[in-house]
Amino acid sequence: MSALIHLLADHHRKNENKSIVGKLAKTMSRLSEAFWFVLSLVLFLVMGPFSIIAVVAGLYHLSTNAKDQKSPEPVGC
Repeated sequence: MSALIHLLADHHRKNENKSIVGKLAKTMSRLSEAFWFVLSLVLFLVMGPFSIIAVVAGLYHLSTNAKDQKSPEPVGC
């Protein structure tokens, strides 16, 4: 979230002379941060719903294995 706020915040100092390289580096930095933010958001949205398939399969596997196993007897004192 702070990366997005940093992207949207516009910090300018008065009488600041920047070279073309400095301006290009700042622009590339903003584009890079925006790219990684969008990429991670898209991957989260795309892959998030499909994780339920692994969870349901794992729970089913655990439930079928639990039926076949004998439950341990409590230890008497």
